Parts: sequence; structure tokens; C-alpha cells
Amino acid sequence: MIEIPHIEQLEISKEEWFDICHLAKEKDVENPLLLNVQRKGASLGRWDVVYSLSLLAGLETSVLIDSEDNVSLDWGDPGRVILKAPHGFMAPFKLWVHTHPGFMAYWSSTDTNSLALGCSIIEKALVLGSPGIKQALNSSFNELSDITERIDDNGPLSQWSDEGVLGWQEWYNQLDKEMVTGEMA
Repeated sequence: MIEIPHIEQLEISKEEWFDICHLAKEKDVENPLLLNVQRKGASLGRWDVVYSLSLLAGLETSVLIDSEDNVSLDWGDPGRVILKAPHGFMAPFKLWVHTHPGFMAYWSSTDTNSLALGCSIIEKALVLGSPGIKQALNSSFNELSDITERIDDNGPLSQWSDEGVLGWQEWYNQLDKEMVTGEMA
């Protein structure tokens, strides 16, 4: 089991979290209990939950949040999960998140292909990896400075920022502050 701080935010007990972790280890990723916790974690921005379940399952996870805050989850083979919007989801998409369980948080060639295709419909993207969270903001939806690093100098990837990885400990420190002040990102 992976310990998760502030588990009460997910409205589950530590025992229920242990059961969810067991389902993930067994790769029972279509189990409604696991999917509900994964969806709740995503809707709350609890990327530690999304990443932990992906890591335990050894499968990549993709999360898409549409303009009406609907959350879609997909599971992919290790090393490959593609961006796809379910029927009925409304663009522009607020956020696309996917995991690299046990590996670096970086923009792979599959990821950059997805970002290039989604440059007119995705506002923000995250990749969750072993060291932490890597974010990219789309300049079509977010104001970026001229000196902001970009994924590429030319073409559609020049619309995306290329930010450093926010380590999990720093992310947890931010979460703790949010929990104390009652503000959630």
C-alpha cells in the first residue's frame, strides 16, 4: 500500500484505500471502486492518488477534464496511453493528465504528438512521473511570457510551455498549505 496524506479528502477510510491499492496491484483497473477513487482524485487535483494507482497497476493512466468538469479515465499499456476524448465531452478541454509509472516525467514522442494535435483544444497538460509533476501550458489559452521555455521552437509545440518538474515533496508541501488554508487548486 502507498500512504496518501489527507486521505479523508477522498471521503474514504485508510482501510478502503488499502483495498483500492490491492485492486490496482491486481490490475483490476475497471473495478468501479477503483475508478471512483481515481475519478475523485482527478477532480480534486490529487495527482498523488492518480499516480499511485497507476504505479501500483503498472499501467499508464490518462485523465481528460472537459470544459464542464467531466472526468474521463483511460488505462494504457506500460509506455503508451493515447489522448482520446469520449463521446459527449465538450472542448476546450481544461486539462489532460497522464502518467509514466515508475519513470521520468517528460514529454515523450507519443505525448508531443498528442499535444501537437490538441494545441487548439487543450488548455493545460501534466505528466506524472517518479520524480514529480511536469506541466505544460498552452499559449492559446494561457498568457505566457516571451521568455517562457517552449517544448519546441517551431510548429504547434511552440504554443506549449516546457516547465521543470515539480517534485512530489514540494507538491505535498503545497497540498499541506492548501489544506490548512482551505483552498484547493
